Amino acid sequence: MLPQRQRLTGKDIIFMTRKRQYASQGLFWFFYIKQYPNLKFNQFSSHVTIKISKKSVVRHMMKRAIMSYIQKHTLVKYPITTSFYKFFIVLSKDRLWDIEKKIANFPKKDTIKYIEQEFEKSWKRLNNRLSSIR
Repeated sequence: MLPQRQRLTGKDIIFMTRKRQYASQGLFWFFYIKQYPNLKFNQFSSHVTIKISKKSVVRHMMKRAIMSYIQKHTLVKYPITTSFYKFFIVLSKDRLWDIEKKIANFPKKDTIKYIEQEFEKSWKRLNNRLSSIR
């Protein structure tokens, strides 16, 4: 789990979703805004919808997989291009059916591995996109 200061507040999430500045990359949607100039780190939060699974155990496992990838690769500490961002990560609504079918028969380890691999692909694409925008 990320430390408190590296997680988004509810107020930030509401602001980001209303501003509608997002990128759809693979299985994930990334809502993002630039970080305040005095904060020298990225902030993250994620949400997994109940449509994926009625079981909170499965949803929390998926959230933990995303957050563990963020911690392992220290995405919080490094800027994208020259600035830091706030990110709210959700699963793509268009791909919910595919995700649900795929993970239904996976054991826990395979589900975590699948989510981390897909997140890595999506993160790299987002990183390229934000680098080109400036």
